[in-house]
Formats: sequence, structure tokens, C-alpha cells
Amino acid sequence: MKKTLVLAATVALMIGTFFLPDRHVYGSENATSEIDIGIKPSRYLFHIKDMKPGDWVPRTMIVQNNGLKDFNYYIKLENTSESVKLYNELLLEISDEDGEIYSGKLADLHELPPRSLASSSEEKLGFTIRFPEHLGNEYQGLDARFTIKFTAEGEGNLTDEASSQGLVGRNGSPSGGSPLPDTATSMFTLLLIGGIFLLVGGILLLYQKLKRIGRFRV
Repeated sequence: MKKTLVLAATVALMIGTFFLPDRHVYGSENATSEIDIGIKPSRYLFHIKDMKPGDWVPRTMIVQNNGLKDFNYYIKLENTSESVKLYNELLLEISDEDGEIYSGKLADLHELPPRSLASSSEEKLGFTIRFPEHLGNEYQGLDARFTIKFTAEGEGNLTDEASSQGLVGRNGSPSGGSPLPDTATSMFTLLLIGGIFLLVGGILLLYQKLKRIGRFRV
């Protein structure tokens, strides 16, 4: 029985070594880079399907220095909308623990002054999108899309960048719905592990059957 268990463990280990996905962790859990900026959330800071005149939506962004060195970082907005009509009218407020650092139109924010962040530290920034009350029916069905970029700069011209998306719709636009999490990798891993156990189980059953009929000796 012990030899059977050893055989099963060896087979599972060999298969897992060759086929399981790489599990290296980067960023805040493995700070090996001199300049390494991280943000949370990293995919969408804003995903608003239907804002109405007078609405506002607050969000919190966490900026992290996951590297070995202190750095300065810059916040920059880039418009990715097909139409700039709504984008040019939306209002944005950004604040830190000391108060407001920006208040104005989304389209007018090109780049904020640099902010410093020590190694292995983080800070929280508040972002609030406002839909002006005076915007009328001509803005129905429109959306605004933009990218919020965070660029870190350290000594020796070392840089790193992270970004989060923003999407604001009026009357159900955009039609794509809420962003879905990327589960393909985890599903593949679960299926692969299940396949490994089935394969090992089949080998054990075959081994036991052959042993019983005296064709396989250990």
C-alpha cells in the first residue's frame, strides 16, 4: 500500500510540475523591482451605466509603492471616447487626506503635479465624478470613456506605470453591462487539477487490477 501511495504522489507531482500555471506573485507581495507602482482597483475605477443630471459617484483609489526605492508619481487622464461630447462636460474632484487636490472638468485634467510615495507605503485618493445638472436630453445615450494613468519616476530615470479605466453612461449607455472578472485562468487550473486526480486514480485502479491477477510485481 505504501508503494502505491508513493507511486501516486510521484505521478501527481510530475504532472503538476509540467502543466500547472506559473504562480509567481508580483507587485505588493514580491517587491523585487526598484520602481514598482500598484493601484487598487486596477481595472475599473468607474463603471457607471446610467448617470442623471445632478448625480455624483465617489470612489477610492489606493496607490502603492511596491518597489525598493521611493518615487514621485504623476496622475494623468486620457480620453478614449468615440465622442467627446459627454466627456467634455463631466466634472471630476480628486482629494487626499489633507483635502482637495483637483476640482474641475474631466477634460481639463491633463496631468497633476508629482506626488511622493515612500517605499512599501501607500496612500488613498478620493475620486468623485459629477454629472452637471444643466445637461439636457441631447446627452441621452452618450457615454464617456477614459484612462487614469499613474506613472512613477525614480532615480536613474527608472519608471513604472499602472492604469485604471473609467466609463460613464447616460440612460443605460454603455450597453456592454458591468465588467466581468477574468476567470479563465482559474477555471483552467481547476479543470487541470481534476484531470490530474482522474489520471492518478486510473493508474492506481490499473495497478491494483494487475497486481490481483499476478501480472505486476513490486
